[in-house]
Amino acid sequence: MPKSAMVFPVQPGKDPRAGADLFNERPEEYRESRKRLGVTMERAYEMATPMGAFVIAYVEGDRPLTDTFGLLSQSDLDIDREFLRHIQDVHGVDMTQPPQSDPPEVLGDWVDESAGSARKRGLAFCAPVMPGAEDRGRAFAKEAWGARKDELAESRREKGLTREFVMLNHTPNGDVVCVYLEGDDPVEGNRKFAESSSEFDRWFRNECKSIFPPEVNFDEPLPPITQIFDSQEALVAS
Repeated sequence: MPKSAMVFPVQPGKDPRAGADLFNERPEEYRESRKRLGVTMERAYEMATPMGAFVIAYVEGDRPLTDTFGLLSQSDLDIDREFLRHIQDVHGVDMTQPPQSDPPEVLGDWVDESAGSARKRGLAFCAPVMPGAEDRGRAFAKEAWGARKDELAESRREKGLTREFVMLNHTPNGDVVCVYLEGDDPVEGNRKFAESSSEFDRWFRNECKSIFPPEVNFDEPLPPITQIFDSQEALVAS
């Protein structure tokens, strides 16, 4: 199942919730849109940072991201056309044009198969990568989600987490990592991770210091992040 976690800057004075309002107010059209696109889950989060506000979108579907964007840009549905206008107005991104940067890269993907198929609460955040630290980040991810995957799984289970997905976004303003967490209470899970003294968690946080700038401090819990859209909630409400 293709997954993606993408970052979109919010233009000054713009309302990032406009797209969510569009979907929530027109659930049947939204359902038809995502059925055509092959999107099976879509969640979006707003995060305030020193560089401004960002929206992180987490999407699952049955098509690669490039194919989904291609279909969206050519859609004849009114709701898709309005959504494209929203993306350009609010985020300054014209999705009808070829991307200005390289495609995103999946760095880590963990799912606790023992937790079953039920979906739980989500949380997403983003962090800028220091210039020149991309290869170190790739090596770290390979070790964490590869050689030490059993330790990572134990760490996340202890904190009530059931999924973790990490994607490196290449943007015109530099590389940004997007992380999506899912579990019983991802906010509480993140707090436990920040305070954890386990060897793996301390190693994980220390490695992050060599990849992200000093203001990104995983020894502290994340700042408040707001969920602005959940496709499951929107479709159930309809």
